[in-house]
Amino acid sequence: MRTVLLLFLFLASCTQSENKIQSKTYYDLAGLINQQISDLSAKKPLVEKTVVLAHKQERIETKDIDWNKELELFLQADLNKQSYQSGYTIDTKDKRVSYQLKAGEKLSVTQLLIEFDEKDLPKHIEATMHTNNYLYESDKKLTADLVNNQLKSYKIEGYKELFIGSRKNFSVEGKIKN
Repeated sequence: MRTVLLLFLFLASCTQSENKIQSKTYYDLAGLINQQISDLSAKKPLVEKTVVLAHKQERIETKDIDWNKELELFLQADLNKQSYQSGYTIDTKDKRVSYQLKAGEKLSVTQLLIEFDEKDLPKHIEATMHTNNYLYESDKKLTADLVNNQLKSYKIEGYKELFIGSRKNFSVEGKIKN
């Protein structure tokens, strides 16, 4: 009987811990992006992709995209990390929510904006990320547009400047064709 009671208490405490971990302070961007990665990996749509690196541009149409790598920076822009929990001010107006890094905070995501459609589904996402340390400095602006909760286009642009190198601008843009 004691063993059963201890087992019950253990399982109950595990369930409570899981609930604490699952609660989200900010919009669940990682959940949305992971769903897009799953859907796009399964559907393998045709994508018109344009990459610009050091003033050289390449444009291709392909169905062969590793969506985990392609959308990785959007996952990094999710604010529901333990160290981010009190780092942002929240502004909600009409069909949009904006998160702005509080003064004095040193987190890589400086701003996140999500606009919603009439069904309260995300239709536009913008994030700004900044990293500055003794090895390099980088800025990135991420944008994504969705229709009926399906990714239609995305863009990642910015620069990276190494401590002993020159600034390298880059941009990756994808438009999902089907």
